[in-house]
Amino acid sequence: MFSNFRNHQDVDFLVQDLKGRAFTSGEIDSIVENYISLVNRLKEDIHTLKQELEYHKKLHGDLSYSLDEFLTIQKASEIITQHLEYDKIVASLLKLCTRIIRYESGNVILKEGDQWIVVLENHQNDFLRLSQAMMEEGILEWMWEHQQSIVVPLHEFMICKELELNDGNLVITPLIVNDNRIGMLFLHTQKDQSQFSLRDLELINLLGMQTAIAIQYTRLFKDLEKTHTELKKSQAQLMQAVKLATVGELAGGIAHEINNPLQIILGKIQVAMMGNNSQDTLKIVEMQALRIATIVRGLLMLAKENKQQASDLVEINPLIVNTLKLVRGQIEKRGIEIDLKLADKLPVITANSVYLQQILLNFFLTAKKQLAQGGKLRIETAMVDDEFIEIRIHDNGEPLDPNDVANALVPFSVSGSQHNLSLMVSVQMIRDIGGEVDIQSSPEEGNTIIIRIKKNVQFQSGSDDVSLATIA
Repeated sequence: MFSNFRNHQDVDFLVQDLKGRAFTSGEIDSIVENYISLVNRLKEDIHTLKQELEYHKKLHGDLSYSLDEFLTIQKASEIITQHLEYDKIVASLLKLCTRIIRYESGNVILKEGDQWIVVLENHQNDFLRLSQAMMEEGILEWMWEHQQSIVVPLHEFMICKELELNDGNLVITPLIVNDNRIGMLFLHTQKDQSQFSLRDLELINLLGMQTAIAIQYTRLFKDLEKTHTELKKSQAQLMQAVKLATVGELAGGIAHEINNPLQIILGKIQVAMMGNNSQDTLKIVEMQALRIATIVRGLLMLAKENKQQASDLVEINPLIVNTLKLVRGQIEKRGIEIDLKLADKLPVITANSVYLQQILLNFFLTAKKQLAQGGKLRIETAMVDDEFIEIRIHDNGEPLDPNDVANALVPFSVSGSQHNLSLMVSVQMIRDIGGEVDIQSSPEEGNTIIIRIKKNVQFQSGSDDVSLATIA
């Protein structure tokens, strides 16, 4: 009757059962024995419940801490995408570190070759001296090897008395990415060395790793920017070299262009010296002299390096005609027929007229090289989709080398010949101003270079009724 008391309900039942009854001494002993046994079991239950409670408290606390740790690391990873400047990266890092420990000041020192660079301005001299002392005392090398955060009392440094920061402790974290030594994180704190847990240092170390990645990413980005700038500079130099080579190639044709009006001028001067000083003679001399001046001016403009992208209002059709004048002598020597089909009322565009003329000249010379004696060069302009001005330069000559075409459209993808370097540069020049280029070549049809330039100004030019007579 008195066994198996498992909880307080058993005790209540026992009390009710004992009320108003008389017991023998043997029954009393049995009651006391069962009561003591019940109390002991209750104590064991209480102890077990306490252990379970502590376990759940600890489990809940660890989960909360882990969640906070996860959020901190997540914040640190955002540094990489948010900033591309060292000072902003370090400022974000220091802000995150406040979630782990209290500190008075902090900074990052970056390793640039054999030099140490302090990112932020606060206590620059102190941190530089400390880094030098760490190198001399072997602390730095130990940190590099073990890749761990450490806490060092400032008074342990021999130079402590020379510093503004001469009390408290330094938390020092190496910044390393794939064994690449980026720098160090310093945190000056009054927190006692013994109060730091392993978890504190691990978390600071993780933040240091994230920061090292951000800094390395920034370095790579800056290197890429520098390389891009140098590439653009090299590209400009290459374009200028091609331009000068084009001017040299034009020399023979220009000599022919200038020689014709000079012969006319000399003839008219001789007539004038014989006493025939009519106004018509002087007018012809003036026109031929202006023609020479125009040719020379065009040649000089092509040779001049364009340091700025000028914005001129350019009419495509007159630009084509004027550019053809520069190569007419060379084309005539080969008996090549020129067929112009220029559309009416093309929009005026804003562009660097000299830059655009250089592009057209290169394409004209490319076509001329492919043409044999008595070939045909056709140049057409048209509006396409009310958005692009299209220029087609077609020759019925030898097809271009497929490698030259591929290398022009996708630079450096295959090995093209140096002979058509100007073709590759011209394609890139068109793309630089937002245009498009396509090159079609076959033994049956010859070569067609299709240029599309986006119209960007809605002015309309007048009717361009241009013929071969205009070139003459």
